[in-house]
Amino acid sequence: MSKDRELVLVSLLQEATRIANEADSIADAGLPVIKAVCAATGWDAGHLCLPDERDRRVFVSTDIWYEEVPDSFGGLRSASEGLRFTYGGGIVGSAARTGRPVWTADVSTDVNFMRARIPGATAGVGAAIAFPITARGVVAAVLEFFTIEPADPDPRLLEIMADVGIQLGRVADRMAATQALRFGTERMERILDSCIEAFVAMDEGGMITGWNAAAEKVFGLSKEEAIGRRLADTIVPPRFREAHHLGVGRFLTTGERHVLDNRIEIAAWHANGYEFPIELAIWAVRDAMQGWSFNAFVHDITDRKRTEDALRAAYEHEREAVSRLRELDLVKSDFVATVSHEFRTPLTNVIGHLEVLTSGEAGELNPAQARMLQVIGRNSDRLRALIEDLLTISKVEAGVFDLELVRTDLTDVLVAARKAVEPRAKRRGHRLELRTAPHLGTVDADPEQLERALVNLLVNGINFTPDGGLIEMTAQHDGDHVVIVVRDTGVGIDEAEQGKLFTRFFRGTFAVREAVQGAGLGLAITKTIVEGHGGEIAVESVVGAGTTFTIRIPRERPLWL
Repeated sequence: MSKDRELVLVSLLQEATRIANEADSIADAGLPVIKAVCAATGWDAGHLCLPDERDRRVFVSTDIWYEEVPDSFGGLRSASEGLRFTYGGGIVGSAARTGRPVWTADVSTDVNFMRARIPGATAGVGAAIAFPITARGVVAAVLEFFTIEPADPDPRLLEIMADVGIQLGRVADRMAATQALRFGTERMERILDSCIEAFVAMDEGGMITGWNAAAEKVFGLSKEEAIGRRLADTIVPPRFREAHHLGVGRFLTTGERHVLDNRIEIAAWHANGYEFPIELAIWAVRDAMQGWSFNAFVHDITDRKRTEDALRAAYEHEREAVSRLRELDLVKSDFVATVSHEFRTPLTNVIGHLEVLTSGEAGELNPAQARMLQVIGRNSDRLRALIEDLLTISKVEAGVFDLELVRTDLTDVLVAARKAVEPRAKRRGHRLELRTAPHLGTVDADPEQLERALVNLLVNGINFTPDGGLIEMTAQHDGDHVVIVVRDTGVGIDEAEQGKLFTRFFRGTFAVREAVQGAGLGLAITKTIVEGHGGEIAVESVVGAGTTFTIRIPRERPLWL
């Protein structure tokens, strides 16, 4: 290779890096990069394909094209319009599936160039090459380039284009990170808006920053009216406002807290100008960039107070009803406290470390930064799992939780479930074993959801087994069914609690006493998934000796599903 051509290719890589740094999306970067590649390499045309938004295993031809000579590839452009490439289909699908470039020296003789079957599509087209753009191990786009004359593979050009793909992958990485943060925020807002409790947030300057749909009903103010107003002047009764300011100031200067992290009953101020009783649970979170924020769940207890007063003044035999109401209220309170705790800690970690990473000061990761990434990963996974469980329960209750049953290699699902929990088991020093019958074969199943059910059972075993224990999963044939067993050597479950294990939000005595993470949703979701496959799940347990969960599902979809 001549020195001049080498310089041109290096300049191409530099230009691709500049474009990647400035672009907000792959689509924005596509056309400038295609032009730069064509100018540097002499290729005559380029084209961008992106994943389908509904199925990212399918790549769709876009209208992002560049031709050195306008309309010189009109037949190819027309044939490509709206074309969809499945994994392995054509050179685009092959590049997407393998993650490696695919070079076609002559499209007229390459059976993998699907568009050659369309009359007039390859007129004036010689060679073609498809380059994958990879982000986080997944192909995020495919670039195609074409020449008028056939051309043999050029190893140096392939090498440079691989580097170009890496640079464009950085754009996809930024997009993914931004979307994940945005989706996480949107999910949290949807959860809070669907909560029956009013949620209110305030910054350390006293301004309202959070206000859900329940708060609109409780306080008589819309979200638009409330956000940005001073909280003290909006929902604190006039007689308490001075004490409120003093309390906030005392906390910010000395850390002293009286109301924080407690559930109290107090009076609130309605937009119509009257006081009413509320129950308040408030906590504070510190953000490295924005300082303290104060968050609260508020429950209007006006009706409850009236009921309690009426009951106390009425008949003696109604005391049992009052006790029951208080018990139900305590269950509700415990649930809110649990969810608050599960959300608070992960969000604090995610936000704090993301600020460090996105500040631009971190540069190349050093060991400390790597540790922060691990913290972010663990807490993000924890939060995501909790939100997914809550959303799944919501779907089940709404009757819209549907499984997509397809012929599935059961061994693949078992291996994937074991692999998903392996790091957690290693941290506890557990032995994690998988034993299956020979030729286990396939079943009609939703592989993602079935794996989720098995992971729930394995995680249960890991969480409730003392360090150094054994968690094993076995699978075998049983006529036209398969039986999967997850067994541990853990603390076991009291017989009185076994009947409640698959109840939503149920947490056993041991889990509560030892503060084991979770909201009591995993086993309920597992039962829903198993029954959605036409199967059944059973539990056997002995306190101090361990627990065994047995799943039995049919190989083929039942007729009633």
